[in-house]
Order: sequence, then structure tokens, then C-alpha cells
Amino acid sequence: MPLSPNGKLDRKALPKPELGQSRREYVAPQSELEQRLAAIWQEVLQVERVGLTDNFFELGGHSLLLVRLVSRLKTEFSVELPIQDAYLAADLGALAALVTRNASPAEQDYDAIFDALDELEAFDA
Repeated sequence: MPLSPNGKLDRKALPKPELGQSRREYVAPQSELEQRLAAIWQEVLQVERVGLTDNFFELGGHSLLLVRLVSRLKTEFSVELPIQDAYLAADLGALAALVTRNASPAEQDYDAIFDALDELEAFDA
């Protein structure tokens, strides 16, 4: 393992993981909530694309990034999640379900409105 001058693991010197083998088949986020969560994951993890079945930790997440993610969830969705709950909901779909369960009634109404608007747009097309 490569070490930095101070004797710690030099993460930048490690080879990039081969995503082809460990990455699941891409499933696009469907709901407004899933799409918003995917955008947050993309920003926090600095990845180009996040699918519904992607695992936060397999995409390069770690405990400090998980804390940042939980903070963003509080800001974006007004939902307070314990770190251990977010840790257990490691894929995007599970996290969306967790956020839905813990969201305030106003936020749930917001998601229902967007889902209804999406259905209307599909109907008009």
C-alpha cells in the first residue's frame, strides 16, 4: 500500500477501481425524489451518474461523505436521519424509501404534487 510522507495511506496513489465488474446494472431514478437524491449523490461522490440500485460505498463513499450526505438531506428535504439509518440504506432506492418515511407531511405533499405533474405531462404527450 502506498504511504504518504506522514505514514498514512496515500489514497491518491491507489489505482482507480474497475467499475465494470463491481457496478450493478444501471436503473434510472424514476420519481422526483429519486432524481433529486441522485443529483445529491453525484455532487457528494463526484461521479457522473447514479442509478437506483447503486451503492453509496461502492461508488467511493465513506463515513465522512455519509455525514455530508445526511447534512444535505436535512437541508434539501428537512428530514433528520440518524447516521446509522443512512448507513444501512446504502443504495439510492433504499435511501429514497427512508427519506419518504421520515419526511415531514409537507415534503410528502411536495413529492405527490411533482409525481402528479409528471403523470399529467405524460398524459398530454
